[in-house]
Amino acid sequence: MRVCTILILALMVTSCAYSPIYNGKEPYSGSRFMLLENPTHTMDYFVDGLTDQLVTSNTGMSSQTPIAITSFVDLQQVDQTNWLGNSVTEGFMYQLQRRGFKVIDYKTTGNIRVTSKGDFAFSRDWKDLVQEQEVDYVLTGTMLRQDGGVWINARVIGMQTRVVVASAQGFLPADRIGRDLDTLNSMRMEDGVLIRNDAKTTTRQTTILKP
Repeated sequence: MRVCTILILALMVTSCAYSPIYNGKEPYSGSRFMLLENPTHTMDYFVDGLTDQLVTSNTGMSSQTPIAITSFVDLQQVDQTNWLGNSVTEGFMYQLQRRGFKVIDYKTTGNIRVTSKGDFAFSRDWKDLVQEQEVDYVLTGTMLRQDGGVWINARVIGMQTRVVVASAQGFLPADRIGRDLDTLNSMRMEDGVLIRNDAKTTTRQTTILKP
């Protein structure tokens, strides 16, 4: 009986320590008690690994150096991004901040805009943003669509020197992303304007990104 009790306790500890990797497509396969902690998406692990690469290869940036993170772009069309590029950006903001880095969110307006559609603190209209941002480095990168997924390269670049001080790369399988890559909500720059093309709509949404 004592052996069985120890075995059951060991299994419970192992189960509690295990957090299933969720890809966002299939039904969540974890036990109900695991929902006490947020299930971790595959992209979380992916961006976490890329961040470790950046920290390891870093040759010039300190934890207190102001850094901004921009949208990851299409390698073949560097003026275009999509929901995946912006999702990777959001992931890097979380991963760097939790490691103690000074991350600047330049899309924050500095005030709360209250409307009938909601209350907003972010904007992509340059007229709503602070005109001068204290940023020494920028984290950005490219995405290349390949068979079975997306190849992603990330790098940290000095704003003044344009020197790459950290880099990382990895392959994100399509079946672990959580959305169909063929239904990307793509975006592109056109005359200083960020154009969003949603496959589900025929109207064009336009947001001014910079002057």
